[in-house]
Amino acid sequence: MKRLALVADRGAVLFIGVFLGVLIGYAFVPYEVGQNAAVAQAAPISMPSPVSADTEHPSPSMRKAAAEVRPLEIGVFGDSFGQGLGQGLALQFQGAEFKVHQFAKQGTGFTRYAQLNLLEDIRAKLDAHPVDIAVISFGANDTWDIYSGAQVDKYMSPGWQKIIGERVDAVTDLFRERGVSVYWVGLPRMRKPKFEAQAMQMNAFYASRMAAANVPFIDTVKLSSDSHGNYTSEILNPATGKLEHARAGDGIHMATGHAYGILTYDLSAKIHRQMELARSEAAKEVVQ
Repeated sequence: MKRLALVADRGAVLFIGVFLGVLIGYAFVPYEVGQNAAVAQAAPISMPSPVSADTEHPSPSMRKAAAEVRPLEIGVFGDSFGQGLGQGLALQFQGAEFKVHQFAKQGTGFTRYAQLNLLEDIRAKLDAHPVDIAVISFGANDTWDIYSGAQVDKYMSPGWQKIIGERVDAVTDLFRERGVSVYWVGLPRMRKPKFEAQAMQMNAFYASRMAAANVPFIDTVKLSSDSHGNYTSEILNPATGKLEHARAGDGIHMATGHAYGILTYDLSAKIHRQMELARSEAAKEVVQ
């Protein structure tokens, strides 16, 4: 019972962001990250080159939306970081041609299935509201060991990677079965050295998993680094070429919905271009 209480205690502390408004962009309230074991001596994970998301060919889901002359439905799935990404994407996809749906929920993760089974939760959301594109970001709540009775799989151990990997694959497979295009957004740099090391381990794990599944992994580390590759509270806005204050006081979240949008700037621009091409192709087919 003591062990269960400790795990619950830790999970409750990590990554509890205050939900910020899309237009007013309040910063998340700062908090301290829960104490965790020393950075894991993980089973080796090679960080692959991110799967390119820069193809200009529209995905089947985009072509379907264009052919049906309806808005492109974009669903955002994740934890509180995913909530922020949803707000950033809502700012980038305004207008009648796009709809951004916020399906992320703070405090969730792939190590926390006793509290919320993500596969079943996402399936229920897709049943209620199908989407064409899924943007996913999980991980900051998952730097914990997995307990199953007397069995303990340490963070990033081979057993941990097997369990979490199978859960992640089941989710990406579900999207594929529904004809949904998937993008996975990685974590940015973190201010505290120990959590930074864990976040980079998490990025390597998910990037490797997405590469195997041929799912584009959006690396946000470079955007959230200074010229020396370190954490910085100011990041370059690709739209203006200027540095902007972008990180919340906790050193984990981004400060505003606009700041989250900077992390997905290239992705949203590509989706806009791809959708324009899909609609152009659909219009030509109607004329023919």
